[in-house]
Amino acid sequence: MTPSTLLPLAVACYALALLVVALPRGSRPEAARWAMGCGVALHLGWLVWRGLSIGFMPLTNKTESFSAAAFAMALVLIAGWKETRTFLVPQLVLTVASGVAAASFSQELTEPGPMLRTWWYPAHVPLSFVGLATWSAAAAAGLAYVRTRDRVWLQRVDQYALQGLGLWSLAMVFGGIWGVVAWGAYFMWDPKLVWSTILWIHYASFVHVRLTPSLRAKTWLRPALAWLGIVWVLVAYVGTSFFFGKSAHAF
Repeated sequence: MTPSTLLPLAVACYALALLVVALPRGSRPEAARWAMGCGVALHLGWLVWRGLSIGFMPLTNKTESFSAAAFAMALVLIAGWKETRTFLVPQLVLTVASGVAAASFSQELTEPGPMLRTWWYPAHVPLSFVGLATWSAAAAAGLAYVRTRDRVWLQRVDQYALQGLGLWSLAMVFGGIWGVVAWGAYFMWDPKLVWSTILWIHYASFVHVRLTPSLRAKTWLRPALAWLGIVWVLVAYVGTSFFFGKSAHAF
């Protein structure tokens, strides 16, 4: 087995976890957590190998970008694990999809360009991915709330949304500093930067909802905001790199 096979094996573990969770009642969804743990360990080994090979954090191309997304979602899922299929399945689907996308692109090692060779880049990007993964957990918690009407899930929607907002805010600060180093400006009218700002505004609305009694009483509002947020996440992360705009941040 070569180090390059660690990623496909990790994705296979994530897919196995999805299969176990999606099985009919009577299965053992807790076993999926062990599969996820194995996947994360294999995935970490792949990341370490890539990083040592290029002498830099492995965030230099499409493969490594989707890999980082899958790894972040796997970590957030394991950290907040609850044996509720409605909560687990959406996150597992996104994790597997990101992992498959990573494995489908070229596995060629890419040396980081001059603009990436700053401490601000590896401070900015991992926080962004963990923030996005946390928002995916918020959307999944929203589904769990609609299905169970348990207000604990509503609290988890708030928790994940606001944690993601904090991580995203910090990532934007580091990203602005990196922008000055790389392009000489904190902000540019770049599609990915514009949509990143839209994401921040969208999830900042959770603060407004929590502090406004009339809105807080509308229990459907926060899950709906979390679901809409995932649409904006896909536009900001995938859309600006593949489908529209010519972002300087396209991976």
